[in-house]
Amino acid sequence: MSESRPEIRRQGLGVSAGIAFGRAYLIGRDTLKAPRHHIEADDVDTEVARLYKAIAASDKQLAKIKEKLASENESDYHIITAHQMMLHDEHLVGAACGYIRDQSINAEWGLRRAVDDIRGVFDQIEDEYLRERRNDVEFVFERVLRNLLGRDTGPLSPPPDAIVVAYDLSPADTAQLHKAAVAGLITDAGGKTSHTAIIARAHEIPAVVGLENVTEVVETDDLILIDGGAGIVIVNPTAATVSEYREEQRRQVAAGALLHSMRDLPAVTRDDHQIQLFANIDGPDELDDALDYGAMGVGLFRTEYLFMGHAELPDEERHYQTALELIDRLGGLPATIRTFDLGADKLAPFLEAANLQEANPALGLRSIRLCLTELGRPIFHQQLRGLLRASAHGPLKIMFPMISGVAELRAVKAVVDEVKVELAAEGIPFDPMVKLGIMIEMPSAALTADLLAQECDFFSIGTNDLIQYTMAVDRVNEYVSYLYEPLHPSLIRLIGGVANAANAAGIPVTVCGEMAGDPVVAPVLLGLGIRELSMSAVSVPEIKAVIRATNVGDAQALVQKIKKLPTSAEIRAMVSEYVTSIGPPRKERKA
Repeated sequence: MSESRPEIRRQGLGVSAGIAFGRAYLIGRDTLKAPRHHIEADDVDTEVARLYKAIAASDKQLAKIKEKLASENESDYHIITAHQMMLHDEHLVGAACGYIRDQSINAEWGLRRAVDDIRGVFDQIEDEYLRERRNDVEFVFERVLRNLLGRDTGPLSPPPDAIVVAYDLSPADTAQLHKAAVAGLITDAGGKTSHTAIIARAHEIPAVVGLENVTEVVETDDLILIDGGAGIVIVNPTAATVSEYREEQRRQVAAGALLHSMRDLPAVTRDDHQIQLFANIDGPDELDDALDYGAMGVGLFRTEYLFMGHAELPDEERHYQTALELIDRLGGLPATIRTFDLGADKLAPFLEAANLQEANPALGLRSIRLCLTELGRPIFHQQLRGLLRASAHGPLKIMFPMISGVAELRAVKAVVDEVKVELAAEGIPFDPMVKLGIMIEMPSAALTADLLAQECDFFSIGTNDLIQYTMAVDRVNEYVSYLYEPLHPSLIRLIGGVANAANAAGIPVTVCGEMAGDPVVAPVLLGLGIRELSMSAVSVPEIKAVIRATNVGDAQALVQKIKKLPTSAEIRAMVSEYVTSIGPPRKERKA
């Protein structure tokens, strides 16, 4: 603690909860300048060769990082793979070489021109998540530029328990910082969907982003305090502030230990309603953590990771083996596997090669729409064969994303029936009664839920997209983020209507978006008739605690009251007051 420098507080965006203390370790983004000069015609080939040499060096460096991550989190690994693919993308490399040859300019300048072209395309995209992906191109550019200039591109090496301070962090940086056991991360840039946020949450590193100018006020070795839940960063905290937050840290650790001790207790309300709590996962490697947190199965298995960052498409056998591993490791617990939800921000090599050039990819050819096209149908067919074969070995449900209405659902079921006929003709076993369900994530589906419920076996409400499509709001766009409100009257009505339609038809309905893992929102969902919740595994203990303290009758009465309120603010105030009043969870009745 510095006696001569005053305490400084900054409010940012908390993207990974937890309280952390540590000494500042600044990562300088020294904004390398790409030298610009024209070259002689005889030097063109030399400059092109320099560029390819720098690209090869960059590829090798990323490969080394991937080797270290091979046994770590799957998403980190694939982010680095995506950066390697960019190194060889014709839109970058081909364009850079074109500038070098056509305009007789040096390699650095040619590369900069190509990157600026790509950034211009990203800047036209309305979706904030997709716009943030322009940073990936910039990270790749910086790595190649450093190799062109002979600058250090070695791994970061902060001391253990340091607070890393940076303008922004590349995926490669962030993944390595996890292994360095840093205490926390703070950045000027970034949002909830930035790689810093994604990887910090995956590894439970407290992190605050979007601080705008924190790098200008922090000096190396300053004491930094982070509250990743509240999005607060305190530079040079006073002794009183440190004492206050140490106490809060102890409280959070104790609360976490208490919640974890409840992992074997049933998720039963005070008036004996059994609630099913499932985990959302990206790969079988996340299953151990999910079960350790007390998940009762997998409510959403995202299969996109099988496609993203892989040059080769997953074949039928890969889908079969992945699903089989999931079934085996769950040991009889249920698993819901979603067919691939690619497009928009989630790109695979075959999609990039197709070069669709959509003006608004978030509302374009993605997800189940892609599966029903000439481009996607053969791949969808292979996935269905693998999943249906796996269904013979345990409780497996297949879920289709982004269904807009009954016609689309029938088209999907027709493809499933074709695959079943094929497998039966080949004598390959599968469960002929395998459950088929859909995600409700568009208003069109929510408003026709009674019709859809007659033609599928279960619903899963994807609240992230449902909120964005209903409110016409990008939740990471700072200009309109205030409109991203799960407790908006329209959402209460839509979710309630879907729950009523499912219950009337006698099919289960799960909420699997971020609302499912929000302890303030959970009682509202129970009051609306939801009895299954699927969330990030780390959220399961806290949601279980809220459920065990809740009376469904009271939650239903709460819902009747909030349905009469006209604004989100009034609804949230009433719900927050209710959650505060319900008291601690029960500790008895072990399963």
